[in-house]
Amino acid sequence: MVSQLHRANEAQTAARLDGLRAIAKLTLRLHQTIGGRIGQDLFSAPAVDMLFDLYMQTDRQPISLTSLCGACSAPPRTALNTINRMVARGMLERSADPDDGRRILVCLSGQGVALLDACCAELRSLLIQFGSR
Repeated sequence: MVSQLHRANEAQTAARLDGLRAIAKLTLRLHQTIGGRIGQDLFSAPAVDMLFDLYMQTDRQPISLTSLCGACSAPPRTALNTINRMVARGMLERSADPDDGRRILVCLSGQGVALLDACCAELRSLLIQFGSR
């Protein structure tokens, strides 16, 4: 009985996370679509692009700093400065690659995951609210 409840709880958690990732994917696509129409130089938010790119990864494994910089359309220096600000605010964690001392790895922190979970949950509520009109 306890095992069945545990499995049901895990299934609900997985479904909730899949739903939040779908909202994140939609948000990123909306952001990219608007930027594509208006122009990325006028509609750019590197932090949004990078945070949602990390959030949508199902395995939540760290990625290289270079790869994360490539997740947005900002120049590399701007992307790096944005990453540094997100690390300073506790949204991201940066570490040395244990296999290659030249590489830096970046991942969402627990605080970053919680922030994006809350953001996507609120966006989902807004979509439901406006969809019922």
